[in-house]
Amino acid sequence: MRIVAVNTFTGAVTGAALGGATIALQNKSDIDYYPLRFGIGMGTIMGVGTGFYDWSQAAGDGYYVDGAISSTGTTGTLILLDTFYGAATGAIVGTAVSLMTESKIVKGVQFGSATGAWVGFAFGLFDAFVLSSQSGYDSFYDDYTNASGSMSNPATAGFIQLKDDKDRFAVGLLNPMMYQSVDFSPGNDITGKTSLGVEFTRISISL
Repeated sequence: MRIVAVNTFTGAVTGAALGGATIALQNKSDIDYYPLRFGIGMGTIMGVGTGFYDWSQAAGDGYYVDGAISSTGTTGTLILLDTFYGAATGAIVGTAVSLMTESKIVKGVQFGSATGAWVGFAFGLFDAFVLSSQSGYDSFYDDYTNASGSMSNPATAGFIQLKDDKDRFAVGLLNPMMYQSVDFSPGNDITGKTSLGVEFTRISISL
């Protein structure tokens, strides 16, 4: 139900963004808010459908969607992020065009972000249902939390370990860890960095 609820919410937000983008493209002095209302309604319905799609794909304890650009917990969130990236990219391109043509920057941002939102949404659909892969493994969080420690009982990893005799409650303290991060700077290549750290506390409770 969490997966369905999150998809429903992100679908409504995506629909609202596309409705606002449609209003921006219409560029009317007398604003008609029907595209916004329609977008929220349609986005909510599509979000419910996407939620049940994710529900049918989920297996095991976790579910994760690895897309071309982003990795998220639901398909709806992936589409929303691609829509946002498209709008942001369109706003930058619209600003650049406005500067070159000496037109109003506000108009460039308006039409650029609106067009970019629709392009990002279209790419998001392709990304979510064609390019992405689904699994129960979070490629960032799980790599970080499970990079080191006991494989049989990672909850008790650490220099200090406390647990009850039935393994229903366990505490691990001061667990050395190694994790990787990605660094991207404009004009430079994407580089990876391996760092060492210490996880101070990890608690596991089984009911």
